[in-house]
Amino acid sequence: MQSEAGPGLQVEIADPLSSGALPQASLVLRGYGPLVRWAPAAWGPLFAAFSNPAAGAVLERFLLSGLRTAMVRRARRTRPRVVVNLHPLLGPGALAAASAVGAPLVTVVTDLTLVHPGWLSPRGVPLLTPSEEATSSCLRQGVPAGLVETTGLPLDPQLERTHSRAALRGELGLEPELPCLLVSGGAEGAGGVERVLLEVEASEVPCQVALLCGRNRRLLRWASGRSWRIPVHAFSFLEDPGPLILCADIYLGKAGPTAIGEASAAGMGMILTSALRGQEQANLDWAVRRGLALAAVRPGEVASSLPALLETDSAALDRLRVAARREMPSGAAARTARRILEFGSLTPR
Repeated sequence: MQSEAGPGLQVEIADPLSSGALPQASLVLRGYGPLVRWAPAAWGPLFAAFSNPAAGAVLERFLLSGLRTAMVRRARRTRPRVVVNLHPLLGPGALAAASAVGAPLVTVVTDLTLVHPGWLSPRGVPLLTPSEEATSSCLRQGVPAGLVETTGLPLDPQLERTHSRAALRGELGLEPELPCLLVSGGAEGAGGVERVLLEVEASEVPCQVALLCGRNRRLLRWASGRSWRIPVHAFSFLEDPGPLILCADIYLGKAGPTAIGEASAAGMGMILTSALRGQEQANLDWAVRRGLALAAVRPGEVASSLPALLETDSAALDRLRVAARREMPSGAAARTARRILEFGSLTPR
């Protein structure tokens, strides 16, 4: 995908995992969704296994071979001034692509707290991180302080704009004056969303739900076909969920980094209801410890957490929002883009 990002500046976004990977790598990537939906406990051992350098080398050799050639070919075609890596598996290929055209490489880390070692390969590449916690994780793994910088989690700047939730709900066909809960299991619709919805209904708190089902068609059919005592609006995978994020008061769902960042940017309170072992569990622990979110991973905790957050002029909800602004400051996308341009000597520092 290409876009004009300013006078004389062109950005190209490529997904080499879909265009340059060997068939076995594509099969593994397609298996992520079913795995986290049906066997989420298996993710923890996989995360730990591929944190081992030897396992990472096996992954590079047998699953991701072919990527390096495809990435170098693309770089030679586009002649970039700077190459940006946004995936923990693509560092070696990205470095080869950058070296082929004499461009600098910078890695933008999107793990919010616990940084997977894959982001740090190859060593010696500058890292831009989403939080001080992530920066500390890099330093603990031996990254020199001069190579890592906290710029924040880059998100759609539209999520930070001042807005009226009630007005947006009306525009989207939701009930304007009824508090709205955004329930999501990420792009794959994972994390036991059914349990969350049933607990919201059982709480008998006046509210409506915008449910993001992602690619989980079974979840979409279940939610759309059930008779609910509260309004439940179910949506399949959305390229731009921004309007729904902006119109909601509280986020309930997985502790993914993007979900936490977007909820914070939009001024939502958060109830984190599940987390995959590894980065997401670290995200949940950090968000609760720093006051950004409540945890409701056990049965009954969603229903018991909602009333205090949805009461009029809720002090509990205000505390979550203040903490989110403190820990996830606005303007991260602009800061990250500015630093990328500086690495490519496209703007003065």
